[in-house]
Amino acid sequence: MANDPDAALIVLFRHSAVPNEGKSVKEGRPIFDDVEVVEVRFPGSRSMSVFPATSVSHWAVDPHTGGQVQVTYAERFARQYQQFKQHAAQTKSGTPLSHAPFLTEGRRAEFRALNIYTVEALAVVDGQELKNLGPGGRDLKNRAMEFIAESKAHAPSMQLQAELDGLRARNAVLEEDMAAVKKQQASSEFEDMTEDQLRDFIKTHTGHTPQGNVNRKTLVRMATDARPSKAA
Repeated sequence: MANDPDAALIVLFRHSAVPNEGKSVKEGRPIFDDVEVVEVRFPGSRSMSVFPATSVSHWAVDPHTGGQVQVTYAERFARQYQQFKQHAAQTKSGTPLSHAPFLTEGRRAEFRALNIYTVEALAVVDGQELKNLGPGGRDLKNRAMEFIAESKAHAPSMQLQAELDGLRARNAVLEEDMAAVKKQQASSEFEDMTEDQLRDFIKTHTGHTPQGNVNRKTLVRMATDARPSKAA
């Protein structure tokens, strides 16, 4: 349609490998899930936007109910999405071959040509498909199996490390919150003090009297830093 603003857009649906943190920690190796995304390009521009295919593109009026309904990118670009689904390869979840240290780039390219995209897929190849891998194929299959077994063996320690990292991060946040509370309490403690009292407090706890024309805000900060609990 001549008035269709989407008619000039260049739309491409594809699969994208997205890290699955939960599975990666559980298995002890990087695990990726394939998700459907759409690339939207604008003619005459180098910019490109990428969105999950099933995410909301916009809202539209339902012609039957008159209410507002969500329209996904798959629905918005239905023709392109149907073409993608008709020719799409089977989606996969696992450790990409690029994370297998025992494979060369040449071997990875060969396996991808044979529709082997993950270490898990290589580990289960058998029969004629195993013969199709060529010389050394069985050895690489065995190494893939060993890679998976070793990863699972190390998974508990990786999971523990992830939990420790999360605990450290939470503790860091708590410490920052406590420091902020203490600072706020200290500031309120000095609110009722005069500037002379602040100077006396600073001298008492540091041994030095603030010199020059120091404003009240700076005096409060200096007094806060000088508090015994702060120095302890």
